[in-house]
Amino acid sequence: MSTGAGPQGSLIRLWAGEDPVLHSSLLEGLQAANIPYIDKPTGDDEVAPTVDPLPIDWKARFGFEVAVPSSNLAEAERILEKLLDEEPVDMELSANDSLEPRTAELKPSLSSATTCAVWSGSDDARAGFLSQALKENEIPVRVEMRGNEATVYVPQAEEMLAREIIREIVEGAPPA
Repeated sequence: MSTGAGPQGSLIRLWAGEDPVLHSSLLEGLQAANIPYIDKPTGDDEVAPTVDPLPIDWKARFGFEVAVPSSNLAEAERILEKLLDEEPVDMELSANDSLEPRTAELKPSLSSATTCAVWSGSDDARAGFLSQALKENEIPVRVEMRGNEATVYVPQAEEMLAREIIREIVEGAPPA
């Protein structure tokens, strides 16, 4: 994709990479500054595929290349440097955003009434896995250990759903 009638001067590659956010921000910056550019996806060559199912290629198969006229290179580089100097947006979840407190907030009366035993066994790892599976389905869970025996408890209102989920996991069977 290109902008304008045609760039004056030779084209110089300004940026090549795989970051779609940086790519779109760069194009927006170039458009705002009225700098003509050529935008080409990488890996879009019209080369016949090889017989090798796992080819080792020197080129990326995904990404973007942006070229600008040599007469606009200095201004385009300033736009790119400004974008590269920006701090990336923090997408990490904080410790306060875990699912367990949310589940407790959604069903406070049910979480304290985990009285129905839905599974019992001597495998601690399986008890932990089952409790996590039930929590993912927003079912409050309590695991109690007595010696080597682990028992999984849920609220009475959630007993049938919990038993069905546990049956699917333990037996490896699809929903009935």
